[in-house]
Amino acid sequence: MVNNRGWLRIVEASAAVLIIFSVILLISRQAAIPQSNDLTGTITPILEEIARNSSLREDIITYGNESVPQLREFVGSRIKLHSLNYEVAVCNVDEICSLVSYPSNTDEIYTGERIISSTLTSYNPKKVKIFLWRTVT
Repeated sequence: MVNNRGWLRIVEASAAVLIIFSVILLISRQAAIPQSNDLTGTITPILEEIARNSSLREDIITYGNESVPQLREFVGSRIKLHSLNYEVAVCNVDEICSLVSYPSNTDEIYTGERIISSTLTSYNPKKVKIFLWRTVT
C-alpha cells in the first residue's frame, strides 16, 4: 500500500468527468426544447386530422354553430405543450369566426381555419377555426 495517492487521483478525475458530463447533458436538454414564436405550424396538422376524421366531421356538420365537445377534446389532446391555451370555433362559411373574449394575458393569438364541407349523407359546409396563444406572465 505504498502508492495510494495514484488511485485517489484516478477516482477524483473520474468524478470530475462525470460532473462535467452531467452539466453538459442538462444544458443540452434545456437548449433542445424549442421555443418557437410561430404557432401556426402547430395548428395546421390538427386541422388536417380533423378533416380526415369522419366522426368529427359528422359532429361538426350535425351540431352546426353550437359547441362541439368532442372537437374541443380532440384539439386539446393534440396540443403537446401545456403552456399553450386554445379555443375552437365552428361557424358558417360566410361568417367570421371570432373569440368570445380576447385573453388579456397574451400578446399574440395564432389562428388557422378549415372548411368541413360534407359527409356522405349531408351537405352543410361549416368552418372550423382554432385559436392558439401562449400565456405571458
